[in-house]
Parts: sequence; structure tokens; C-alpha cells
Amino acid sequence: MARISSITRYKLRKVLKYALVTAAVGSVLHLFSGHLELRLLLAWIFLGAWTGILEEFLFRRRFRSLAIPLQFLGKALAVNLFTIFVMGLAWMASRGHATVHLPLGDLVLAIGFYRFALQVVVITSVAILVVQVEEFMGRRFFLGFLLGWYDKPRVDERVVLSIDLVGSSALNERLGDMLYFRFLNTTHSLMTDAVLRHDAEIHKYVGDEVIFTWTMRTGVERNNCLALYFDIKERLDAHRQHMMREFGAAPEFRGGLHGGRVITAQVGHIKRAIDLSGDVMNTVSRVQSMAKSQKAHLMVTQEMLDRMPDAANHFRFGEPIALRVKGGKRQLMVRTVERMAPGATTNEQA
Repeated sequence: MARISSITRYKLRKVLKYALVTAAVGSVLHLFSGHLELRLLLAWIFLGAWTGILEEFLFRRRFRSLAIPLQFLGKALAVNLFTIFVMGLAWMASRGHATVHLPLGDLVLAIGFYRFALQVVVITSVAILVVQVEEFMGRRFFLGFLLGWYDKPRVDERVVLSIDLVGSSALNERLGDMLYFRFLNTTHSLMTDAVLRHDAEIHKYVGDEVIFTWTMRTGVERNNCLALYFDIKERLDAHRQHMMREFGAAPEFRGGLHGGRVITAQVGHIKRAIDLSGDVMNTVSRVQSMAKSQKAHLMVTQEMLDRMPDAANHFRFGEPIALRVKGGKRQLMVRTVERMAPGATTNEQA
């Protein structure tokens, strides 16, 4: 049986999220009214799945270029108008105006069309808002805020990959602030498929720098943390001509990769955020700086490579280079990384 791709899993998870959020909001609404029937719960689950399918497969890309509030308003308006239109057909079918009998017909007839339509608009809009906020924050951090996971610092084993844009200062000066922002936004959008394919979380954007993270298990599985960089590079290279036509420049990134013990905690009081800290974050920054000095695309610590024993079957590594970290008290070995062409002979790690 073929393995479901990460992109397909992402889409299915999103439809499921809509179904669960819609069922939860609808259930709360009807509990306040004093009754909750099984058919109502099933109807909200069906409505949530329907909303997820519309939002993900029909309307998603149509509103992507808008500001976040306008994305929400556009999606809510489009999904609700389409849903109410289908509900109208179901209502007419239930009253005998059509031979086709749609699933929501009996329910619409029992509750009343206008009352049910208002409930659909409210519940669907809340579901779209919740899912959009969850996407904006990231699933792990969104759940962390809701459940209070990060009120106290948590220690995890994580993989961290940081990539930054080569020649960003000169490019910003040449393009100007507004065009440079569009350039970065387009570049980040092109990374999406690769990020989903390798199960990465985007921790945050820091100017022209993007920080990706995985749990240790997910990061080393199928060499995700190494393969992501090169898949992003291939994706950007495939759109090089388009970027040159639109901006007169094409993006190129360098990266640093390391993994280990990371502290995840909520920081701030007036403005709260969830951040990663610890020796791993400092080391990733140092590895990335070494990649710049070595004029390398990607560099990785030997400690991280030791966790991926089959990486040498797919990647070629340079000679180890000593890197002192944490105030010069500790020394790590760091290596350049290149992806081997299919059919190339493998090399052994030192």
C-alpha cells in the first residue's frame, strides 16, 4: 500500500480540524439552548468537513494574497454563501420541489431554514477563524497556549535548521523595502510544498532568516532535516526564471543544522510568545555563520549526523572542521553537505 504523502496528510488533517472545531462550537451553541441531539452533532461534523473541503480545495488560494483579516472575511463570505445555496437546494428537495434528496434536507426542514442558516453562518465563521489563527501560530504553539503547556519551561529533544538569504542587505537596497518584502513573501510561499513534504514546523521568520524545527524522531526520519534544505533549493531553482522576471533577482540560501536539548517556554507578559532557547540555538547560529565563511550551502554538526546513520547513502559530506561554541568551552566538528545525484556512489562518514 502506497504511503500517503505529507501534503495529502496535511489536507486531510485540515478537513478533520474543521470537522472537530465545527462540532465543538455547534455542540456548545446547542447546549446553551438546552438540547443537543445526535443528528445535530453529526450535521455539524458534516458541515465542518464540507467547510474544510471548500476552504482547502476551492477557495484557499483565491484569498492568499490578502491581509489576514481580509482572508478571513473573504473565506467566511465565500464558504457561507456557497453553503447556504446548497442548503437551499436541500430545503427545496425536502419540500418536494426536487426529486433529489440531500443529506441536510430533513434537518433544515425540522429546524427552520432561516434559523438553521444563521446557525451555519455563525458556526462556520468561528471555525474558519479558529483554524486560521491556529495556522498563523502553528499547531504546536496554538495548542500550547490553549492547554498551558509552556507556562513552565519544557525540555525537548529537537532538530533545528536555520537558513538565511545570501546577499540580503544588497538586495534590499536594490529592490527597496516594499518590493523586497514581496520578494521574501513569494520566496517563503515557494517553500510550502517542501516544508509539508518533510513534516517541518516553521518556528519563526526573522527578517530574511527562516528557522525550521522538528521533534528529534521526525527530523531524523528519512533524513527530513537534511532533505528539506535541498528540496527548498530545487523548488527555488525551478522558479528562478519567474523570480528574475518579476524581481530581477533569484533567492539563494545558506543553512546551519544541529539538534539536541532545547528549552521551550512562554516569554513576555504584555506581548506573549513561545520561544526556543538553549545551547542548540546558539550552536545553529554559529554553524550558519561558518557556512558563510566557508561559502557552503549547508553545514551540519557531526553530533547531528551521528543520529542519521544512513545519511551517507544520500548526501556527500566534507571534511570535519572544528567549531568552538559556548564561549570556547566546547568544540564541535562541523561538515559541509551536498546531496548526491541518483545513482552516485556513497561516501562514508568520518
